[in-house]
Amino acid sequence: MASRWIHETLWSEWFWLPDGTNWEDFKSDDPSVHLPNLHDMFLPSILVGLLLLIFRYFNERLVVIPIAKKLGVKVRTPYVLVPNHALEEAYSKNSREKNADIIKGLAKKTCMSAREVERWLRKRSQKDVPSAMQKFTECSWHFIFYSSMFVYGMVILWKKSWFWETKHCWINWPRQHVDRDVYWYYLLEMAFYWSLTFTVLIDHKRKDFTEMVVHHFVTLMLMFFSYGLNFIRVGTLVLVVHDASDFWMAAAKMAKYSKHQSTCEGCFVMFVITWIISRLIIYPFRVIYTSLIEIYYILPWFISHAFFNLLLLVLQVLHIIWSYMIFRILLQKFQHGALKKDVRSDSESQESDDVDENEDDKKDDTEKKNHMNDNSTRMTTRMTTRARSQQKGTM
Repeated sequence: MASRWIHETLWSEWFWLPDGTNWEDFKSDDPSVHLPNLHDMFLPSILVGLLLLIFRYFNERLVVIPIAKKLGVKVRTPYVLVPNHALEEAYSKNSREKNADIIKGLAKKTCMSAREVERWLRKRSQKDVPSAMQKFTECSWHFIFYSSMFVYGMVILWKKSWFWETKHCWINWPRQHVDRDVYWYYLLEMAFYWSLTFTVLIDHKRKDFTEMVVHHFVTLMLMFFSYGLNFIRVGTLVLVVHDASDFWMAAAKMAKYSKHQSTCEGCFVMFVITWIISRLIIYPFRVIYTSLIEIYYILPWFISHAFFNLLLLVLQVLHIIWSYMIFRILLQKFQHGALKKDVRSDSESQESDDVDENEDDKKDDTEKKNHMNDNSTRMTTRMTTRARSQQKGTM
């Protein structure tokens, strides 16, 4: 009884559908007309998402990493650390730099010098920072997928009526036939976002980690929402608009990690242009417009569609946040003459760790040289003293 009530409440027509429409309208007796069913998308998208992860794994090791090495991407030597429970516990509590008092306390507790404690914590911190090779391989996967899906999306949508006149997103809804090419477009896109969700804790954390998690969650909700209610036509527009610029950013990062600065800046310029056109012009003034305003010239208002619009607006808020970050990079370019860092990628502390690690190694080398010089000076002094003593003895 309770399960029936929950089912009827969750799938109540008053919430999901406008007046005059019922769930029977989403069923087709004509084999030539395919109407969407969530069962056709949910499990298949998860399975294909897992297959994409397998493909990504072998592609990185067999293709991407060899190419990256030829392009000059360095493979970082693993840090060798002597296990130390006390220092590991202190690091896990706060991975940021410790003040002098804490360092002294740890040195006393571990019978190490303050310098040795600092060096251990520094190297431990570096182990958590992804290498240039890790970042390059991750970006290569994004580049391969986004570029491929953008081309595929443009090819299949070029001949669709709603690509040119967005009012066709709503004409004859909900009995809109879903072509096989559109189904596969949706399936592959949804599978990709499943794969990103599966690896969100494995891939390196970006500065906008929270925004990316929200973006993946909202995108998956939008795709399931739009597929279940046959908002697929407007959904395809959302997908192709988002794929238009992302592969340029991935290409710029790959060039950055392989130390090809001019290529990086060229790809970044293309990214900014496509970002502004797709995310700040086409998306709000074509996609959101048709779903927020144009639809009501054809269909009556209904609750679930208002929720769908809310998700579209959440994406636009994220676009605005990221646009602010992008314009910061442009300002950096004008001020310093180069793209020194990517504010959408790694945190500043991580980038500074690379510099600090180099300084740390330099300090170690300096200390070793000073120590050797001190020993050499002491030996010279002793030999001189002995020689003088022997001369006095002979006299």
